[in-house]
Amino acid sequence: FFAREILPLVRQTVPGVELLVVGDNAPSDFADYARAGVRTLGYVPDIDPLLARSRVFVAPLRFGAGMKGKIGEALAHGIPVVTTTIGAEGMSLRDGREALIADSPEDFAAAVVRAYQGAELWQRLSDEGYAHVARNFSPEVVSRIINDSVRGLFEQAESDATLK
Repeated sequence: FFAREILPLVRQTVPGVELLVVGDNAPSDFADYARAGVRTLGYVPDIDPLLARSRVFVAPLRFGAGMKGKIGEALAHGIPVVTTTIGAEGMSLRDGREALIADSPEDFAAAVVRAYQGAELWQRLSDEGYAHVARNFSPEVVSRIINDSVRGLFEQAESDATLK
């Protein structure tokens, strides 16, 4: 979807931009997009160096539910994210604050170009996205939430046992 409908629009403004696709078992037809600026890297054992040299993370998700780990990982690395409404679900991301959110190919491409080219916007998205993950999804925060939930279950069980 991104390679067919969005990337050509992005490349009209940013001709040399590349989409790097990471992960095992990419569909064989991904090779057909090489001339359009898509490079399929396959399995990458350590993604940190790749993320460190990436300018914008795109997640044009059209279905799915809950938190999206890939988006959280990009935000935790300070990489501005452009995603869809579906991609932002479950993470409390706000358009223009922690990420750019767009659903149509034209709007998504325009958001990618804005994030890619706008130094001030890029820095704000990087800072806000990173802070959002630290505030809401860091190991310390998640640990506290889990511990509080378990504690609440025990307290409720004790209270129920006392009432019987």
